[in-house]
Order: sequence, then structure tokens, then C-alpha cells
Amino acid sequence: MPMSLQEIQMQFAESAATKQRALEALAVPTLRAAELLAARLADGRKVLACGNGGSSGDAQHLASELVNRFERERIGLPGIALTPDSSVLTAIANDFSYDRVFARQVESLGYPGDVLVAFTTSGDSRNVIEAVRAAQARGLCILAVTGKGGGALAALLRDEDIELRVPASSTARIQEVHLLLIHTLCAYLDEAFADAAPRGGKVHADVATLLPLLAGRRPLVFTNGVFDVLHRGHVHYLEVARREGTCLVVGINDDASVRRLGKGEERPLNGLEDRMAVLAGLAAVDYLVPFKDDTPLALIEALQPDVLVKGGDWAPDAIVGAGLVRARGGRVISVPFAHQTSTTELVRRIRGR
Repeated sequence: MPMSLQEIQMQFAESAATKQRALEALAVPTLRAAELLAARLADGRKVLACGNGGSSGDAQHLASELVNRFERERIGLPGIALTPDSSVLTAIANDFSYDRVFARQVESLGYPGDVLVAFTTSGDSRNVIEAVRAAQARGLCILAVTGKGGGALAALLRDEDIELRVPASSTARIQEVHLLLIHTLCAYLDEAFADAAPRGGKVHADVATLLPLLAGRRPLVFTNGVFDVLHRGHVHYLEVARREGTCLVVGINDDASVRRLGKGEERPLNGLEDRMAVLAGLAAVDYLVPFKDDTPLALIEALQPDVLVKGGDWAPDAIVGAGLVRARGGRVISVPFAHQTSTTELVRRIRGR
């Protein structure tokens, strides 16, 4: 028999109550997810989205709202729904398996710093799980939009990933809340990008201009140094530091503080502006900010990094700011030297000493 009016009203009431409970429980992680998307898009990254069955519609919905707009006029944002045409689908399924369809596209389209939004009501979609594994291997951040108990997908997520899990058992209710989450995220992005182009640029004159750009970029890694004549050891050390989190901020000694370090009256050989410009060309470096004090302690206090890194000539306990970072539950790392290179030694060799 068809449902009665009373039964339909009860369905509406149950749906509304479920959505209310879910939205209250998801408020904080949804804000984190919105900040993450805004931060990555502002850096010129893109969003990939995937889902099977009804969730494929969620992936398409999110991508279309990013490329077009939600409610406000703004710039187009790069969103791609991994729902391939038949030629791609049949080729991948034939050469690999259907479970690798999304993963193969992530490997083709995803780059470090991008975000994969993975929709699955159960958390057990094998195609989506393989996509998440591929994304993590390529350095993408994961935003998992799930339901029920989170399934096998929840166990794969790292500290820097975010899960928006709807506390409901009904697939229909979960999908309804997923739609609300998409709209909430898009409304946030509308506001973030309505009046300006994406924020770019790695070099910042002071920490005040940098702090607003760090929302959603956790775990945040910080290191500091002079970086006068960039060499292989510097590059290796910065690459290792970057892999410890989502974003690497490098504090640079200004020229006066370098002279106070006792490296010689002629140092630095390269001025602050030149040193920061060279470092900005490294993929491992996300942001650069100078400091004028003898130590970067004030900078560390302002940034509150999750990971503090220095080179192997520093014991972890001797690194400036180690106590502050550990007090917040962060980590302090001394990166062993992999290449015996030194700016001071290079200068001596150039001068023939």
C-alpha cells in the first residue's frame, strides 16, 4: 500500500531530526574542511572528487559548484569529478579492474597539495578506498565524506586528513546530510573567493600577513636558517622537513642578524631579498618570512607549528622553541646530514683558501 499522509509526515520529521543532529556533531570538522579547501584552492591546487552509485552524484555536484559558483559571483575554482566517460572506464576496467578506475585517474590528474574528496556512505567502497590510497601515495590530502561507522576508509586516514562522518545508519539520511555538507562547504568558498583572486606568493614581509593564509594547513612545519649560498644539503633538508606535514614555513635571518651570528663581516653574500627569492623557487617551501631577532622564538610563538625542524648539527633539545612546540603536543626533529656540504666551506674554496 502507498504511504499514508501521517507516515510521510513521520518520514519528514525523522529526516529533519537526523540532519539537525548530524550538523551539530559535524560543525567543527566541517569548518576545518572548509578552511582546508579554501587554503589549497588559494594556493592554486585543485579538488578531485569521487564516489560510487548515488555518491557519484555528490562528486559531480561538488565539482560543478566549484567550477561555476554556488550563490555568489566569484572566480571559477578547479574541481574535477572522477566520473569518466565510457572510453576511459572500459579501458581502465579492461586493463586493470573496476576497483582501480578512480585510483588510475588520481595517479593521472592528482599532484601533491591537491585534495581528494571521497564520498562513500558506508566507507567500504573498494573503488573509493583504492583512490584514497593512490591519493595518499601522491601527496594529496583526503577529505572523506562518510556515514555509519566510517568503514574501512576511516582506518586509512592520517592525522592531516579530515573525515566528515554522518552519525546515521540510513543511507538515505546520510546522503541527505552529504548534500547539506556540500552546500555548506560551497557557501564558505563563495565567501572566501567572492572579492579576490586566489591568494598567491610565498614571500611575506612579516608574520601578520602570513597567519591568515595558514588556516587549514595543518600539520604546520617550521624551520629557519640563513640559506646564504643554497647547496644540496639545504635542498635535501628542506625536502625532508616538508614531508613531515602539510605546509612548510621557513624563517629567514635578516642581514643584520646574520652578521651577529659571527659568520664574518662579509656575510651574508646574498641579501635577504635575494635569499628568499631563491628559496621561493623550491617546491618544498610553502612560505617564507624574515626575522630580525637573534633567534626565531617570537616567530615560533606566533605561528605555533606542529613540527619544528633543524639540521643535524642541532640536538633536538637544543633547538630554539622546542619546549613551546612539545608543550602543544608537537614534534621536534633534527634532520641528519645526508650530504657533507657547507656554505662557509664553499666560500673558502671559491676564495682559494
